[in-house]
Amino acid sequence: MEIFLFDTLNKIPQTGAFGDGRGFSGNDSLAIAEGFFFIFVKNGTASISDTHRCYRLKKEMLLVLTPSLKATIHEMDCDFEFTCIYITPEYFDRQPAGQPLYNQLAEFIRRDRLPFLPLKPDKSRYLQQTFALFAHELQGFKLYTNGIIHHLCSLLLLQTADIFVQYNRYTPVYVKRSGEIYRKFRKLLVENYRQHHDIAFYADELNISTTYLSRIVKHTTGNTVRFHISELLSADARRLLECTDLDIKEIASQLGFSDQSVFGKFFVKKNGISPLKFRLKKGKVIAY
Repeated sequence: MEIFLFDTLNKIPQTGAFGDGRGFSGNDSLAIAEGFFFIFVKNGTASISDTHRCYRLKKEMLLVLTPSLKATIHEMDCDFEFTCIYITPEYFDRQPAGQPLYNQLAEFIRRDRLPFLPLKPDKSRYLQQTFALFAHELQGFKLYTNGIIHHLCSLLLLQTADIFVQYNRYTPVYVKRSGEIYRKFRKLLVENYRQHHDIAFYADELNISTTYLSRIVKHTTGNTVRFHISELLSADARRLLECTDLDIKEIASQLGFSDQSVFGKFFVKKNGISPLKFRLKKGKVIAY
C-alpha cells in the first residue's frame, strides 16, 4: 500500500511536521515529495528509489530530500524505524541557515544522487538529540513558540550542513548566486514540467534570460535545461505506462504533449522503444 509520508506526521503550524515511523509491512511504500524532509534511520533497513536508481537505507543514516526530489521508501524490514522532520519550502527559504545546507545538498543533486550519509556514533547521538527537540511537547509552549521553532530549525539546518560539509570537503560553504538560481529552477521544474516543456517559461519565472539559465544549469550539472525536462517527462511516462491503466493518449495529454504521435516520438527517442511495446514488455496489457 502506498502511503504519503507527510500524512503520517504531526503538523507544526506554519513550519512543517514531525514524527516517528515504525510498524510498516514489507508491502508498504512511503512516497516523499514536495518539501524538505530530514529522515534519520534509527533501526532496521529499507530500500529507497528515485527516478535514477535504488539505494539501501541502514541504521544511523541521515537522508535529506529537497522539493526538487521525489523518492519512495519500500522493502522495509520489520525492524525498520525512523524519525522525520519536514520543513515547508516557504519556511526553509526564510531561514538564513538554509542556504549553507542547500549548497551542500546541491552537490548530490547535481550528480543525480539522493543526499544521504552514514553517521559516526557521536554524530548520530547528537543528531538524535536535536530531532527529539521537535517532539510533541513543543506544542506546549504558548508565548515564544515561533521563536523556539525558528531557533530549533536553525540548529537542525546548520548541524546537518556541518555533517555534509565534512563529506563534501571541496564544496564552498557559501552559496553562489548561480547555486540559488539552480535551486529555484529545480523547484519550478518539479512543479511545472508536465505543463511547460520550454526553457522560456522557467527563465521568465526566474526573471533571467534563457541564455543565462542555460549557462547556469549546464555549468552546475553538465546537462542542458532540455535534458532535465525530458528526464522528468520520460521517468513519469514510464511510471504511468507501468503502474496505471491510462491509455497512451491520456498519458500524452497528462504530460503536456500536443498529441499521441508527438509523445510516441519523444518516448522512442528517450527509451529506444515505443510506449505500447514498453507497456507490453512490462506486462501491463491494456485493451484498446
